[in-house]
Amino acid sequence: PAIMGNADRPDLADELTNSFCRTDPDIAREFARATFTSDNRSDLPKVTARTLVLQCSDDIIAGDHVGEYVRAHIAGSKLIHLDAVGHCPNLSAPQEVVAAIRAFV
Repeated sequence: PAIMGNADRPDLADELTNSFCRTDPDIAREFARATFTSDNRSDLPKVTARTLVLQCSDDIIAGDHVGEYVRAHIAGSKLIHLDAVGHCPNLSAPQEVVAAIRAFV
């Protein structure tokens, strides 16, 4: 629930929890290892593709400083602050995510 945010919409937290619980434990372990032990900050300046950085508010995993850092280290990238709350806007605010991506492309 903390990752999802949106305390007023507990169904979203349930959906995320159920998704994690359905994942094969070996795959989940590899995902967690890659996610929490990788540091790719030095790769950011090497990115040459047009890049859109989407930043949610109240994201306990990747706060505003993370979005700002990514934008500052990828030349020409664009940072959009979404109205969405939490770390999973694809679940909590899919229309807002789609609109931001469409406007970018």
